[in-house]
Amino acid sequence: MHELQQLPKHLDWCERGFCVPSWNQHVPQYCGSCYAHGAMSSAQDRIKLLNTRRKYTGADVMLGRQSFLNCAPGHGLSFGCDGGEAQDVYEFMRRYGLPDESCLPYNATDHTKFTTTGNSTCPPIGYCMNCMYTPTSTKTPHCFPVTNVVRYRAKSYGHLSGELAMMKELMTGGPITCGIACSREFTYEYKAGILEDKTGFMDIDHDVEVVGWGEESGTKYWHVRNSWGTYWGMNGFFKIVRGKNNLGIEADCAFIEPDISDEELVWEEKPIYGGSIFGIVPFKEDAKDHVIKDTTKDIPHVDDQVLKARYLPDDVGPFTSESKGHEGTTSFIAPAIMFFTYGCVCATLAAVFITKFRGHRDVYRAIP
Repeated sequence: MHELQQLPKHLDWCERGFCVPSWNQHVPQYCGSCYAHGAMSSAQDRIKLLNTRRKYTGADVMLGRQSFLNCAPGHGLSFGCDGGEAQDVYEFMRRYGLPDESCLPYNATDHTKFTTTGNSTCPPIGYCMNCMYTPTSTKTPHCFPVTNVVRYRAKSYGHLSGELAMMKELMTGGPITCGIACSREFTYEYKAGILEDKTGFMDIDHDVEVVGWGEESGTKYWHVRNSWGTYWGMNGFFKIVRGKNNLGIEADCAFIEPDISDEELVWEEKPIYGGSIFGIVPFKEDAKDHVIKDTTKDIPHVDDQVLKARYLPDDVGPFTSESKGHEGTTSFIAPAIMFFTYGCVCATLAAVFITKFRGHRDVYRAIP
């Protein structure tokens, strides 16, 4: 309780400008990929924090949802549109990395569409592809797989639970992903305000992104992003009472430490790939010289020697002194780091919660 009282009453990464655009998992058709959307949303926002730290102000990174749905199930990670867990996404990123969404548009399908492979595994075009004229096809454009792309990886990831642990991770690392039980009120009736379920419903079957917390008229709340489009809730977001594990929101959460070392090589102008079709250097060689293997097994494992910096930008902290205007600095950064360091014991407690409460995360089920 003492630690909670010393934390700020309000923190919101979206208000600070670190939230990338929202998605809708159910367009162009129904797909139970809430876990992928929740996990990637928090990863993207944390990547934006890392990019701000290194003074990069370019376009937001939107990770390849379709690349994951196509390829991850074949590697034993998730069931595609039939559900999964945030850890499936982060483990795929750790092993293979994810390209950005320019590789493939999201079409709300999964690995089962690849009937030609015989076992629904991911062919090379399922990870990343391009369609264009090439030196060997000057009359007619053709589509072909691309594997030499910038991949966003996971240096590490983990689970946590409880109000204090969530607040510490949010403050020091950025947005997190949490499971939630989709009650009738939440699914069909929520419009605005602070939601508080009174039925005791705790059947966690959905994943969302927690972007911050606050307090209104004495009521503590979490600020959360959903993945049902911006026409749901408050422009795609909602608030839910904090400190009560309402709808299980505090029982099963996950975080990621992104690895953006591939992207850093690009901005350092180091041509590590060949061909403009890969977005790095001018295209000079014939397309047939770029060997493309026929499975995601060729995707290399990420090295552990990557970024060591924490996410919180040195000059863009979440708490600024209003009396100093835009140049104000925070007195909360040091306590934040201290609380994070001494609060690692929460990981052990989180494991107990997770073992008890975690289950296969599908999507919300219609409530009769």
